[in-house]
Amino acid sequence: MKNNQVMEATQRLLAMWESGDLPQAVAHTMLKRKSGDRPSDSWSLANQILTFINGTEDARGFRQWEQVGRHVLKGSKAIYILGPVARKIKEKNTETGEEEEKTIITGFKSIPVFRIEDTEGKAIEDSRPDYTPPVMPPLMNVAKAWGIDVKYQGGNTRYYGAYYPGKDAIVLCTHDVTTFFHELSHAAHHRIRPLKGGQDSTQEIVAETSAAILCLMYGYEGYVSKARDYVAHYAKMEPQECTKAVMRAISDIEKVLTMIIEEAEQQSTTDTAKAV
Repeated sequence: MKNNQVMEATQRLLAMWESGDLPQAVAHTMLKRKSGDRPSDSWSLANQILTFINGTEDARGFRQWEQVGRHVLKGSKAIYILGPVARKIKEKNTETGEEEEKTIITGFKSIPVFRIEDTEGKAIEDSRPDYTPPVMPPLMNVAKAWGIDVKYQGGNTRYYGAYYPGKDAIVLCTHDVTTFFHELSHAAHHRIRPLKGGQDSTQEIVAETSAAILCLMYGYEGYVSKARDYVAHYAKMEPQECTKAVMRAISDIEKVLTMIIEEAEQQSTTDTAKAV
């Protein structure tokens, strides 16, 4: 039954993308940051990946640890993140003729930070705000079955979500279902073959197309319009032509969707058996 639904949703999506006859687009939303977040929550995706790779979820500078009553242990090795180097310049406004001050980024520098595991002192209370949605998105049981750690956090304007293969973890800065579907598709793809690092175009096309098909299957049609633009961007094609790129990746898309749906069915069967 589900395989037929996948096929029907795939055909429907491709027809929509080719014709341009798309449902009204739903705007993406980002979770507004609240007080209580850790400094690293506002870092770039690359810097956050560094913290995960080094086995921690909280890293701060030497003085930042002192400010919360903790001290770096002697002999601890720093993790080096990248921070922008900025300077102010004066530039003439062509419209008013007056000089205005503006800040420009001239480069980047290495900044040493230390893991919480390499510090001692006052206990850090887990006072971080809870960004968990009141109702979890469909297929969250699949992530749970695969042992994927899914966390919601405040947005930092840089990204809506990310999948970390090394930690097998998903971080979401939005409650939008399509973003969870996208990252879950990355996780499934990684289980088929190890993902390449960075924003690989084929991997992004597989994840976004899979997410769009899942959106159609679960009644979230409003996200498929922007999904077409996303795929077109990575395919370097006009939106109405991006189905060509989808067809080149259709084998992996089918495998990803099959893996997710089969796991969802398995979990549904298990839940039913427990309820009896």
